[in-house]
Amino acid sequence: MANIFLTKKCNLKCPYCFANEFVNKNQEEFSIENLIKVINFITKDGTSRIGLIGGEPTLYSKFRELIKILDKNNKVKDVIIYTNGIEIDKYINHLNPKKYSLLLNCNSPEQLGENYVKLKNNLLLLKKANLTFKLGLNLWNSNFAYIFELLKLINRNDLRFSYAIQNDKKVNNSNIIEEFKKQKSLLFDFFNACLIRNIVPSYDCNSFPDCIFTNEEKILLVKIKQLAEKYDVDSPISSCRTCNPVIDIFPDLSAIRCFGLSDFSKINISDFDNLEQLKRYYYAKIDIFAKISYVIPMCENCKMRILNKCGICFAYKLSKIKKIKNYILSEE
Repeated sequence: MANIFLTKKCNLKCPYCFANEFVNKNQEEFSIENLIKVINFITKDGTSRIGLIGGEPTLYSKFRELIKILDKNNKVKDVIIYTNGIEIDKYINHLNPKKYSLLLNCNSPEQLGENYVKLKNNLLLLKKANLTFKLGLNLWNSNFAYIFELLKLINRNDLRFSYAIQNDKKVNNSNIIEEFKKQKSLLFDFFNACLIRNIVPSYDCNSFPDCIFTNEEKILLVKIKQLAEKYDVDSPISSCRTCNPVIDIFPDLSAIRCFGLSDFSKINISDFDNLEQLKRYYYAKIDIFAKISYVIPMCENCKMRILNKCGICFAYKLSKIKKIKNYILSEE
């Protein structure tokens, strides 16, 4: 899978936006010619899944034309749209339920203002249209009760979430473990709120490492896993998971491994024959070095880190990744 960054335009200014360095900086968006090149690149070796991101992808001026192109391409297995949901009503009737699904990043009434009502109405429209969709939450402060209102509205008990750091908050990467410990109370307030409502949360990325949890706290994680089993909902609530390259491709046909490593991994897709070759490039140039890097000394011999299942974002290791890579290259 790869994501197509359709447009840099967005109708929100989220204080935690992970794509903040790109969003609303200019009006750049994909040309149809480059869209076709990217789709062919992604599907060159067979059927594939494609993600549509931004900015806000529904603000892409040629969105309907893109839908037609994707519908006609049998090598595009399915498409997931990452959206804030405010403008999705314009396209609901154009999306084939068998091919399209959506992940809606839901913001609070305070952030959305009058658009919060529109978001609620659009969720009901999506449900009526039988489109596959899931709600997402970026957990960055204690104002998350609204997400339960939205889940109740559509009668759902599964939720995708990620811990997000506010843009103006300076975090010392060498001490990120301590930062996670400081935010642990926020995480467990959220988990408890989910549990009493029978909501099953599942991690997206930037998850909390299991090593910061006490045995007592891990009991709560077990309860959430049991709840997931009860409702037959997949819930990778543990942060012990493998991080693989997530390819994001921009209108100028440049690509990055992921937003967290954007200033370190940009390269043009024209240098590669297909998506798999690009993924192997990132694995060899970044992931291998990230796996042998650690944030603080206590992480050095951690089994989960060695197995690449720590959950700590590679962006927190960026300076060490560069140092190790440069050292190895200088020895060759």
